[in-house]
Amino acid sequence: MADTTYEFVVFDGDETLVDGDITSALAEHAGVAAEVEALNAEVWESGVDPMEALAERIFPQFEGVSTETLNRLVRWLQFAPGAEAVARNITCQTAIVTALSPLASHVADELDLDCERANTPVATDGVLTSELHGAIVERRTGPVLDALVADLGIDHDQVIAIGDGPHDEPLFTRAGFSIGLDPKPSVQDIPDVVVNEQDFRRTVPYLQERSVLDTRALDELSAEC
Repeated sequence: MADTTYEFVVFDGDETLVDGDITSALAEHAGVAAEVEALNAEVWESGVDPMEALAERIFPQFEGVSTETLNRLVRWLQFAPGAEAVARNITCQTAIVTALSPLASHVADELDLDCERANTPVATDGVLTSELHGAIVERRTGPVLDALVADLGIDHDQVIAIGDGPHDEPLFTRAGFSIGLDPKPSVQDIPDVVVNEQDFRRTVPYLQERSVLDTRALDELSAEC
């Protein structure tokens, strides 16, 4: 670690930066919360491909929901404790890699992240269809990270990844350092460090140690208490 200069921090969105999950919020609105919860449990516990489940089994249940409602639900979600202070004060390049583009765009704008990668819901006349398009469902998160690293001209060893679920496993295994933030049991043993609660204040020592967090984050976190 002493010889590594970290140049890129990649965050997951749902249940990492965001205290909640946009698909769960959509499911609640659409009246299919129990079905989506069961599918998520299958992904978390049984090794089902998370992006395949999202594209083929979860997202189609939201067909007919308006894009206005989707955007409203995105705005309704809150950030995890400490997420705003930490993410806004990262001193290197940052990105969010998450399921749906409306959430990714909102979070990137609010937290001043440098780039975003997510799947785009296909809509017709302001209403969601059953389709998702995008590099993550088509290529998965690992190749998406590979492309970002190539664009920046850095090595994977210079990446820090922070996430929570099976969809983040390729980020954890490719990054030079990874933090599991209250990770699901199926990926508990994969990150370099595990924080057993969704609280970004617990990530501060690891980010400081790797010289990617401005001291202003500490002032903002103190002000939140």
